[in-house]
Amino acid sequence: MAADRLVDVTGKVCPLPLIALAKEVRTMQKGQMLSIVGDDPIFEESVIDFCHEGGHELLDTHREGKKVTIRFKV
Repeated sequence: MAADRLVDVTGKVCPLPLIALAKEVRTMQKGQMLSIVGDDPIFEESVIDFCHEGGHELLDTHREGKKVTIRFKV
């Protein structure tokens, strides 16, 4: 199933990916899906923590080289 929104933070380092993610999530409605793509070494761990802290449902994680795509439900 395709995500409702895609945020690409490739090339950005923390905390910038989380700032962009939080900003996008605030514009979304409960139940919508978001995919975020990044390549910072702590990106995956940070986004997973963001999902757990915010009560978002983590759907899947996909790694392709250094890029990680994380899909979750708001």
